[in-house]
Amino acid sequence: MSAITPLFLLSGPTASRKTDLAHLLAERMNVRLLSVDSMMVYKGMTIGTAKPTANEIKKFHYAGLNLAEPGIDFSTGKWLRCISAQLDDRPALAVGGTGLYFRALIDGLPPETPTKSSMEPLSVKALQTRIHALDPTALSQLADPENPRRLERALEWLEAGKPLPTSWKERAGFPIPVLRWPVDDLNERIYQRASEMFKRGLIEETRQLLEKGSLVGTAAQAIGYKEAREVLEERWSQQEALEKLTTRTRRYAKRQRTWFRNQMNARWIDIKKESNPEFIADNIAKVWQETGPYSFDRTPYV
Repeated sequence: MSAITPLFLLSGPTASRKTDLAHLLAERMNVRLLSVDSMMVYKGMTIGTAKPTANEIKKFHYAGLNLAEPGIDFSTGKWLRCISAQLDDRPALAVGGTGLYFRALIDGLPPETPTKSSMEPLSVKALQTRIHALDPTALSQLADPENPRRLERALEWLEAGKPLPTSWKERAGFPIPVLRWPVDDLNERIYQRASEMFKRGLIEETRQLLEKGSLVGTAAQAIGYKEAREVLEERWSQQEALEKLTTRTRRYAKRQRTWFRNQMNARWIDIKKESNPEFIADNIAKVWQETGPYSFDRTPYV
C-alpha cells in the first residue's frame, strides 16, 4: 500500500523571498512546510543558512530541518528517508533551492553505484540504442525519449539491473513555480542579506560550531561559514569576508538559475522590488491550480 503526500512545490534562487512567500501561502492553505535545502538539514547552522526561526518551525510544522549534526555525510537518500518519516498523508508545501532534492522528489533515487554510461557522454541515438538493447519497452516509458538527461538517467537504472519506475512517464517534467528576479535586484538583495547575517551573529555562530568540532566536511565549505572562519582566524577583515560572501552567493544564485532553466520544468514567477507579496502568492497559486499538487510516494523510503 502506497503512502502519498500531496506536495505543492516552490523554488527559486537564494535570497529570492521564497521562504516568506511559502509562509504566506501555508497560512492561506493551512498546510505544513517541507524544507528542500541541503544546508538547512544541519543542526546549529541557523544564521548562515537563513533558516526559519524556532517559532516559525513550530508554527508551520516544518519537515526537513535540523536532521543531522554538521560534518555528517548527509546524502540525498538520507534526506528522502528522513522527510518521508516526518511527512504523512496531509498536503505540504515544499520550498527550497536545492535542485538535486527536487529531482529526487520527482524522479526518485538514482542507482547507488555509478555506471559506465554515467561516466561516458553519449549521443541521443547511442543512448537510445543501449536502452533498447536492455529493455525494448523502456523508451515508451519515458515522457521525452529525445531528452539526453532523461535517457542517461534511464540507462543508469537499467544498467544497475533496476526496472524503470512505472510512474516516470507521468511524473517527468512536473511543473514547478520558480521565482525570478532581475539579476541586479537579486544581487542587491544578496548583499543586504549577507550584511544582515553578520549583524545577527554569523561569526559567533561559526565560533560555536568550531568549538564543538562540528564545522568539518561539507559544512566547513558552506557559504557564509567558510568566510566567517577566515575572520575568526584573522586572515580576512569582516568587510573582506562580507564581499567574499556576497560574490560567492551571487555565483551560487547564478548556478541555481541555470539549473532551474535546464533541469526543471520551471514556471517562472517574475518579481520586482515593488511587487506585492499577495500578488506574487496569487501567481504561484495559479500554477498549482493548473497542475494540482505533486503526489510524492513515501513508500520506498519508509
